[in-house]
Amino acid sequence: MGNKNLYVESGDYIVMIVAGPNARKDYHYNETEELFYQIEGDIVVKTQQDGKLVEYDIKEGEMFLLPAKVPHSPIRSEGSIGLVIEKKRQADHKDGLMWFSETANVLLYEEYFHLTNIEKDFLPVFKKFYTNEKLRTCPKTGEIMAVDERYI
Repeated sequence: MGNKNLYVESGDYIVMIVAGPNARKDYHYNETEELFYQIEGDIVVKTQQDGKLVEYDIKEGEMFLLPAKVPHSPIRSEGSIGLVIEKKRQADHKDGLMWFSETANVLLYEEYFHLTNIEKDFLPVFKKFYTNEKLRTCPKTGEIMAVDERYI
């Protein structure tokens, strides 16, 4: 997976081109809306709403406006290319990353932070999660989420 902020100099928006495939298992929390436009291929956007997993299929050529404060995990297929537009964060805004067990959908870990660089700020949180087996262990089932070697 690759993502690139196309207009770093923009004062108001983060405009990213995002290519698949990806293997991320985290959910992103953003205090503002996010607009997805699928240029090539299809994706599934997994969300967490009221303790339940809800999935949205976004087909090539379609747009999807994700409401603010909805944890989401875009699953991008091989060869897919999408445009994602987000508002730049205000000083009091927090982003978050969270992981849920894959079989029981139980929250494993969450961390919130002020986002300044969308291409770099997630990496320390990924490393913290994937290097700690206790954080990756489901308290309900004992299931351990596999390590993602890219983030160690």
